[in-house]
Amino acid sequence: MAAPATLEDAAVVLHLLIEVAPDRRADFLAFCRRAFPVYESVGGLRMALYEDAADPNKFDEAGYYASMDDYRRSEAALESDPAQAALIREWRALLKGPPQVRVFVRR
Repeated sequence: MAAPATLEDAAVVLHLLIEVAPDRRADFLAFCRRAFPVYESVGGLRMALYEDAADPNKFDEAGYYASMDDYRRSEAALESDPAQAALIREWRALLKGPPQVRVFVRR
């Protein structure tokens, strides 16, 4: 359940392409600083936040998982763990619209 040490160690990569309203940007950044360690506490996951170079209100929240089992365990925790479920509700309230979700697996 160790997080991937390098990008090459990630078997699964999750991309959440999102947009926040300009007046919620600071709230969103503070949220990520607080939430990422909670998400990572499940194990096997490292989170990263990337800002769109052309639009400072668009982001890619990337999750790098050591294995598909780690990805599945993390996804299940979003619903089964009350702390993570609360974070997801808070996250959704910060978004300007629904996220674009992409999951990639190493082949």
